[in-house]
Amino acid sequence: MWRKSVLMLSEKTAQGLTYAAGVRRAQAPLRVVIALVLAVTFHTQLVTDWLWIWFGGYVACQLLEVWALWPFRPERATSPPAWRIGLALVSIFLLGSVYGAIAIPLWMAPGSLGPAGAALLLAGGILNVLSHSRGSSLAFMAGAVPFAAYLVAAPLIDRAVRGADPFSLPFILVGVLFLVAAVVVFRAAERLTEAQTRSVAELDARRAGAEATSEAKSTFAAMVSHELRTPLSAILAAAGEIQRRAAEPEVRERAGLIAQGGRLMRALLDDLLDLSKLEAGRMRVEDIPFDLQLLVEDLSLFWSSEAQRKGLALTLHGAETLPHKAEGDPMRLRQILNNLLSNAVKFTESGGVRIEVAHHETPGQRLVLRVCVVDTGRGVSPDRLARIFTPFDQGDVSTARTHGGSGLGLAISRELARLMGGDLSVESREGEGSRFTILASLGRSASAPVAASASPPPPPPALAVRILVVDDHEMGRRALTLLLGPLGAQVATAESARAALQLLSLERFDLVLMDVTMAGMDGLEACRRLRADPGPNQGTPVLAVTGLTSEKDVQACLAAGMTGWVAKPVDAQKLYDAIEGVLADQDDPATAAA
Repeated sequence: MWRKSVLMLSEKTAQGLTYAAGVRRAQAPLRVVIALVLAVTFHTQLVTDWLWIWFGGYVACQLLEVWALWPFRPERATSPPAWRIGLALVSIFLLGSVYGAIAIPLWMAPGSLGPAGAALLLAGGILNVLSHSRGSSLAFMAGAVPFAAYLVAAPLIDRAVRGADPFSLPFILVGVLFLVAAVVVFRAAERLTEAQTRSVAELDARRAGAEATSEAKSTFAAMVSHELRTPLSAILAAAGEIQRRAAEPEVRERAGLIAQGGRLMRALLDDLLDLSKLEAGRMRVEDIPFDLQLLVEDLSLFWSSEAQRKGLALTLHGAETLPHKAEGDPMRLRQILNNLLSNAVKFTESGGVRIEVAHHETPGQRLVLRVCVVDTGRGVSPDRLARIFTPFDQGDVSTARTHGGSGLGLAISRELARLMGGDLSVESREGEGSRFTILASLGRSASAPVAASASPPPPPPALAVRILVVDDHEMGRRALTLLLGPLGAQVATAESARAALQLLSLERFDLVLMDVTMAGMDGLEACRRLRADPGPNQGTPVLAVTGLTSEKDVQACLAAGMTGWVAKPVDAQKLYDAIEGVLADQDDPATAAA
């Protein structure tokens, strides 16, 4: 037990010495220069031979201290042994003893300046030790004791050699008081350092806890989102199939209601996932070419029909001045404007909504887009206005009950606008309406963006291919099978990654749709094993079908050997486009060879 206590004490002492050792090593050349200056300055008043012997002894002690303190470094994994700690303290003591020895003959030098100079030299030595001994009381005592001893001994020696001196006793008293003051200051500095260390450790622990909580919340949100997207895919797929096949208008209307509810739930899930990404700092915006003028005009056209259903007028001003060619994130810009226009139409009972668009050029081929959405709705009260960008805050219960929503749209929109180099602000007066202004920094595109077609998508082409659907949820397998029905493809299913690998080792497939998050073996590991197995499907394209849609998750899918990915809940047209794309790549000899 005593050995363990000694080891712990030695380790603590070594940690305390580390800071002092670093400072003393760094100051070693300066101390040698100071000693040399003292030797040169006092050679006319002191015995020359003794003086240079003192200087040589001081340099030797300085070299010993540097060598003794060399192992005390922050990057060292293990603490130096106990004997090295003792040697380090002895070297500090010896250096102070040799350096302070010059104070004795200086004190006894002819003239009245000798004692004052010696006292200043010794007091400066104590202050120097005090400044660099933080964290090690032993280093402080080893360095300060010799100077304090000389401060008391010098007047006593002078009194014994040259007789009574009326100033000797005051000098002794001052020396003792100075040493006491230095010890008090050192202890106060130690307590302050310890309190600061505890505060920093507490702040680090709290930050780590907050980061862990944020990470756990993001992981939980992603997991819940994935689990909810699987049944949601089935709901939307079944509703879409009923709408497509049903002959009775009443049945199609009910299926449309189910689909509308499913899309609303998908939007709420997307908001929750976006918020978790923003809070974790993992949201990214794209920088791709798009038609800015067309995007704004399409949004205006869509929300005009929504406004007309409520008897509102929606007008667009300034869109003709916008450039067609721009670079940025059209999906996120559309998301922000959709949210603002949705709120404007939702909370306006009479009057109308006005969209004001403008832009100006900035150096470096950039443009600043400014869009104002102005409504004649009921406005926002001052207390509510201060909380309008707070997540989940909808003002009062009646708002959520009457209009629905999660209270996340404005909070997410403002953070997205800031990610795009701009901001989102609001001006409102209760009873007079609101004015939301978004600023976004966009690039000027040199290439012509691809114009989106306003016509409905064509029906999916018939495919004479074999597709394997892999999902550990029966509902997920049934939803994908239902969506693949219009393609005319031959579909097989597997309820686990292991069952899929066994089937893929025996039969040839043209495409695999694989869930990523599965019990036992996940889709990433299954794809890695498929690529490593020289079987009939080693090169078969694999599309990830997953609710995990962050950039990190997508990159993990591609790194595992997957060809692409489709987000849950699965949009039928996006699924058809992804399938057509990977199969076209397989038919292209150059792509297939690559």
